[in-house]
Amino acid sequence: MSDNQNEKDLEQKYNEESREILKEFIEELNSCDLSNGEYPKLGSDDLRYTASLQGKRLSDNNASVKYNYSMDNSIRGSAIKLDKDTRYITRMPFSIMDSKTEYSVAGKVKKREKYKKTMYANVIWLKNQNKKEKYSCPDCGAVSTVGQLLTGCPFCQTRFMMSELFPKVTNYYDHKANTYITTSVAPFSLIGVLILLCIFGFVNFDTLKTAFTSDDIVPKITEGAWIAGYTAVGILSGYVLKVVANILYGIIYVSMYLPSFFRFLKTRRRLPEFMRGFEKNFTLDHFIGKLIYLIRMMVYSEDYENCAVYCGEPVENECRDIIDMNYFGFINAKNYYIENDYAYIDIDVHMFTIRCKGHHISKRIEVFELLIYKNVHAETDNGFSIHKIECRNCGSSFDATKEKYCPYCRSDFNLPDYDWVIKKFKRK
Repeated sequence: MSDNQNEKDLEQKYNEESREILKEFIEELNSCDLSNGEYPKLGSDDLRYTASLQGKRLSDNNASVKYNYSMDNSIRGSAIKLDKDTRYITRMPFSIMDSKTEYSVAGKVKKREKYKKTMYANVIWLKNQNKKEKYSCPDCGAVSTVGQLLTGCPFCQTRFMMSELFPKVTNYYDHKANTYITTSVAPFSLIGVLILLCIFGFVNFDTLKTAFTSDDIVPKITEGAWIAGYTAVGILSGYVLKVVANILYGIIYVSMYLPSFFRFLKTRRRLPEFMRGFEKNFTLDHFIGKLIYLIRMMVYSEDYENCAVYCGEPVENECRDIIDMNYFGFINAKNYYIENDYAYIDIDVHMFTIRCKGHHISKRIEVFELLIYKNVHAETDNGFSIHKIECRNCGSSFDATKEKYCPYCRSDFNLPDYDWVIKKFKRK
């Protein structure tokens, strides 16, 4: 068999497997209770950690969220190849499906959303997983190789299923699959009937009053026929009103977000050019996943002083009432430069947020402004992102989002030398 055929077969294998992983991840997400700390096992450590912070936020607000993505009649898209296959294999499968999300406070549903959505996910594999890759045992924290963990931790004897390590979903987000106001014509027909009957009644008020107060039945039949005719026309006008309303909605939507769309196109074109000057395998989609993770960390963290991904001036968390969030689809890299071997990016990210104030649930679009930076010589780790880091002094791997210092040798840990961290963070 030729090398080209082998490559095609391998590509097909990863594509199919990533689609199955997304399907399993969605099924796990449907059955999880975030407020009780549950989260899909296929989620990466980063996702599971930010989900645990979100769970605490939900619990503090006596709130809960229930996702229901229906795989019935779903359209499963092809997997997108994100990064060059070097140390990690990265694919982005997507699926179009019906979804329903419920937000509750004190056990009562306060907000319900029902849309057709497209869900995207980043799925990661580690090449040569059974060899010399170092990893901390999730149970006892001892450092060994992934190959050793395949048959159990050599220190505490804990055994793991392969899915405890790889493959993993490292990030996901969804979008509404259409922008129609409604698929039902009934509300518009009702509006049409009310408008026409009000106009008819206003113009013919005296005639109607005379007809229905008269003893003669003929005027009543005549005016009743006119009312029935206007009602029928009003029902049919619902189709026209629906089209007009959707056109107006589209015009308003485009006029509101067209500037953001053009800025996003500019970012999509120019930011990769800047990044590939020191990170040759940079892909914007994977980078957006990193931005979403950093924002989730900042929003759901209660203590910025000990938040490893934040290395800026002391600031108060203004997002303590946010209980859920999702990527809206736009980013805008306003400025980016290199200074003293560190790359800096000043970027805006548009997010849907769900806020809970007392018993009130509200949804809005918010823009978060981040100034992020990292060492240009740092190797991008597409697998465990911030979690998969080795101490420069002793080589141990530990969870750098929870600990400022190496738990084995107590060496200082400078996170910007390994991955992106936040220098400034604010809600615009």
